[in-house]
Amino acid sequence: MNTIGRKNMVFGFAYLVATLGLGMFLANKLTSGDKEWFANPGRELLRSVHAHGNLESLLNIVVGYIICRLAISHRLAQAISIIFIVGATLHSGMLYLGGLGMRWAFSATPVGAVALVLGVILMIYASATGIKKS
Repeated sequence: MNTIGRKNMVFGFAYLVATLGLGMFLANKLTSGDKEWFANPGRELLRSVHAHGNLESLLNIVVGYIICRLAISHRLAQAISIIFIVGATLHSGMLYLGGLGMRWAFSATPVGAVALVLGVILMIYASATGIKKS
């Protein structure tokens, strides 16, 4: 059995904790009644990061699990694993930093989005070739 996807599962659960923490922060701010917070344009961005980050966390968990079950080459499994972690980090992770005021991080988000698309394309190939009949 291929265990390379394990790091995606660990990353996915750890990243899910971070994005769930952001969700709790947003819920707390929502109930605070802070008028400045409601006028802050970063609020909508952080809501988007919360949603994208949760989905990308779950995507890494699922992809990691599937990689562990596929009969594919070590190199392909390693490439897919790294691409999904890098994709989540550079997409929603950089949006997260940008929403916290680090505007330079926004320049990496398109790279992360492209990496996630590439990862999905590679998963199509891996799924088509790596599932063996019992």
